[in-house]
Amino acid sequence: MAPFRQDLRRAWVRLVRRTSPAHRRFVWLLVLVGAALRVARVNEAVSYDEALTWTHYASQRLWFVLSNYTFTSNHVLHSMLVKVSTGIFGVHLWSLRLPALLAGIAVMPLYYAFVRAMFNRYIAVLALALVAASGPLVEYSALARGYSLTWLFLVCALLAGRHFVKRENTVSGALMAVFCALGLWAVPTMAYAAVLVYLWVFLYLATTYRSTLQRRALKLLGSLVLCVAVSLLFYAPLIGAHGLDHLLQHPSLGEPSWKRFLQSEQDEAFALWVYFTDTAATWISLLGIIGVVYAAYTSRKYRLLLVALLLSTVPLVLVQRLVAPPRVWTYTLFFLHLSSAIAVFYFLKFLQERVHAGIAKRRRTAVAALVIAAGMGWLGMTAPREVPERFPDAVRAAGWAREHLRPGDRVWARPPWDAPMGFHLACMRLDPTIGGRPAPGAALYVLVGPGDGQTLSGVLRGNGLPDTAAVRFRKVEDWHRLEIFAAR
Repeated sequence: MAPFRQDLRRAWVRLVRRTSPAHRRFVWLLVLVGAALRVARVNEAVSYDEALTWTHYASQRLWFVLSNYTFTSNHVLHSMLVKVSTGIFGVHLWSLRLPALLAGIAVMPLYYAFVRAMFNRYIAVLALALVAASGPLVEYSALARGYSLTWLFLVCALLAGRHFVKRENTVSGALMAVFCALGLWAVPTMAYAAVLVYLWVFLYLATTYRSTLQRRALKLLGSLVLCVAVSLLFYAPLIGAHGLDHLLQHPSLGEPSWKRFLQSEQDEAFALWVYFTDTAATWISLLGIIGVVYAAYTSRKYRLLLVALLLSTVPLVLVQRLVAPPRVWTYTLFFLHLSSAIAVFYFLKFLQERVHAGIAKRRRTAVAALVIAAGMGWLGMTAPREVPERFPDAVRAAGWAREHLRPGDRVWARPPWDAPMGFHLACMRLDPTIGGRPAPGAALYVLVGPGDGQTLSGVLRGNGLPDTAAVRFRKVEDWHRLEIFAAR
């Protein structure tokens, strides 16, 4: 531990000494821009998974959060942090999203530190600008899901991994394991990123050392064993309640098969491409692909990251016979944006050497970073967004309920409207009013979402009433996407 603390102290002193005040202010300006873009999206309409995180998990007892995995929306560590946040600040949309927001902001300076340590300050600034304004990263930093936590722990693990490679320090190896385990506790799909970290560290060791490789590799194996052990400890209540198979292959995902995989993998890959390009532009994404190729060609360090990224994804996808939804792959943007930063850095260098030599390196990097942040930020904020699906009418319905509901009244709804409605009713302190039978003489209201294929009879049937009961109800509100019926 003493050498580890000493290395941290030296690294901090060296970073401060080698960073001019102007550069430091510019880095924090980019972080502030990224934070502003994320905060600006905090009050957007709630999504189903976010609402379900609170209604089914964060509002329950702690042991239930730790041990229940009925829905994959229980990102256990994130759900616990949401429970703490809403317990301290009350149930609000911003307090629901506060843990993810803080993680999405905190990852930016850490990412800058990692890229600077691996490459240089100019590439780090360009990479920070890309990450600060990246549409998917901004969006999922302002959504109450655990993905921004996985990004934070991924970057922390990369920093610990780099220190492990350089110093062969046992503490940094243990921290790498703990960071990966915490990321897995936040979202199980962190497994892709955790494998990436260990593969990258092994490749980094193998290409850097010869005589001491075996000893270092054994220490790395010990770190991996620790990661698995800590992860199993975190998930012990859940495994005890559901079994390990339930965690590794959730029943809601269906039985994996090659036939299903071959029929769906192209559509899922295309959905990922669409999601990544929707918040930018197709031509920007194509330039990004060129950047990946160029960065892999020119930089050995980036090449190791890219190889680790490919080896940690393709084999696991084939083993699972499943292509995860686009949100799972948002962590790859930290490596894709890094390649773009490398390509832009060398492009600017080419311009200085061949076109105009009068532009200083600092100035051209700062201008490029500002253009990137402003351009990508504007595209991300103005692009139409359809994923994830949001439920703005749930706010209107909850406001209507606050005016019309009386003690003993009940509201019936079915997915995907039950969780958003329940969450906004809780925000207005009308919980619990979703589900259950109304008190004698009280009113019963039914929410129907025609756009989601719902009918009044279907919602009643889902709550235990026969179709014939529909004649007792009359429509009292119609907002096209959502209708409210009241018992006669």
